[in-house]
Amino acid sequence: MRIEITSRRYDASENLKEYINKELTRLEKVFDRIINAKVTLEEIESGQMKVELLVNVPGKALNSESSDAEITKAIDQAVAKMQRQVKKYKEKL
Repeated sequence: MRIEITSRRYDASENLKEYINKELTRLEKVFDRIINAKVTLEEIESGQMKVELLVNVPGKALNSESSDAEITKAIDQAVAKMQRQVKKYKEKL
């Protein structure tokens, strides 16, 4: 799986990028045919962070987003939502 990380109005550290890569590998355990993942990190208000996650699987694009004061919590929530979507997609195959 190819992972692309974009930051808007926010500077993502290398540790955060490693954390995102580690979290996204959880998706590959659910479904191993994921083509790529795009993660967008954005500071929407003072102290509020938004995470958008777009995952491409064969024949479909899945999207989830989450916002929280802590970026790691927002990432965890977005990945958990995506895990549910990937599981549903896999069951339909």
